[in-house]
Amino acid sequence: MAAERESTILIVDDDINTLKGMKQFLAHRGREIIVAEKAEKALEELGQRPVDVVISDIRLPDMNGIQLMEEIRRHYPETDVILMTGYGSIQDAVEAMQKGAESYLTKPLNPDELEIVLSRVLHKRALIQQNRELLKRLNGQKVSPSILGTSAEIRAVLKTIREVAPTDIPVLIEGETGTGKELVARAIHRASERSSGPFVVVNCAALHENLLESELFGHEKGAFTGAVKQKKGRFELATGGTLFLDEIGEMSLETQAKILRALEYGTFERLGGTQSIQTDVRVLSATNRDLREEIEKGAFREDLFYRLNVITLPVPPLRERREDIPVLARAFQERFAVAQKKEIRGITNRALRLLEKYPWPGNVRELEHVIERAVVLCGGDEIDVTHLPDQIRELGASEEGEQVIHLPVGITLKEAEKTLILKTLEAVDYHRGRAAEILGISKRKIEYLLKAWGLQGKGRKRKR
Repeated sequence: MAAERESTILIVDDDINTLKGMKQFLAHRGREIIVAEKAEKALEELGQRPVDVVISDIRLPDMNGIQLMEEIRRHYPETDVILMTGYGSIQDAVEAMQKGAESYLTKPLNPDELEIVLSRVLHKRALIQQNRELLKRLNGQKVSPSILGTSAEIRAVLKTIREVAPTDIPVLIEGETGTGKELVARAIHRASERSSGPFVVVNCAALHENLLESELFGHEKGAFTGAVKQKKGRFELATGGTLFLDEIGEMSLETQAKILRALEYGTFERLGGTQSIQTDVRVLSATNRDLREEIEKGAFREDLFYRLNVITLPVPPLRERREDIPVLARAFQERFAVAQKKEIRGITNRALRLLEKYPWPGNVRELEHVIERAVVLCGGDEIDVTHLPDQIRELGASEEGEQVIHLPVGITLKEAEKTLILKTLEAVDYHRGRAAEILGISKRKIEYLLKAWGLQGKGRKRKR
């Protein structure tokens, strides 16, 4: 768990005793505590200094707590808000969460519950800050800012990029379509000593076999019908820089043999020419195929494979780095909002949850297209579930439909909370960790509430 940094907390409540009690409870934990009896005073405090978290009562004398939260989100988007209610109102809690509250608490406050909720919010803030600092540090080392994410998988990719970039050895980048193999190749080039030279791309799958050889090596005037003048090939154009062969598994064996010769001897001839031309390029290649299987089938030369595969750099599919999805989605949202000249503040938590559940067969490229579409369709200041494609919305609907919890009108917020937690535990075979993840609360809070309800042993005989 990330260490909790020094934080500033603003408590807003018109009850003096509540303010005193919360300040006394929280202050000894190394946090700066500010208090305000009205929303107007709270906004003044926010204007004077950075505040990490605001804990506010929903019922205030001069402004509804939800309205205060909306003002905070509009003017101080980096500040998180936790709301308190003493009325046991499900409607207030639901509205607060839908409009962006990080969590809510019910009065009278339970000190342990207050600490659990606040610690979770501060821990989340600390992780976000760590992610930003990591990205800043990585970018400072000339790693491409286009490669976003802080998962262990993407950190491994960035580490390999930093290690191989200063060398001139060939790198084979493996990964499914849409994972960002070209971005990885560009990052290697950008961090290499050849960065001032050209970065030349050849998409081997996009060119007909008859054209691919001419694209790679060039041709002389009259080499074939339509060759009305001399043309330099990509090997020649990339001299002093990097040549990126994308989807290398799509080439014929004949073209593979000519590439192998160019790599082994550092020379090639243009089509229709006899002059040997020296080449000084670093070759990076990529494939979405298993080239070892292609070798077994006789479709790819083994000697070329080992020439290109001095270092293998696997790029993970998006489904294996789900924690990076919010980072990528927000980056795409910001970019496309600028391009479309729209003032879109972000993506709702409901929409992000669906994006994290979707399997992403098209990987990062598919996510990019989904967010671009959502920005175009969004008429408000946040992307929501309604702006997502049918296949993602249906996924959410089907999962929600699997377990339906009916709450009668008039039930208190605490009773609703108990029903929701117990039903969720039942649905996941009383696995506390999984239930906590679904509900968006800590495992510690679940244990605390079960103990308070006298149910701490429930499901203990099952796997936890």
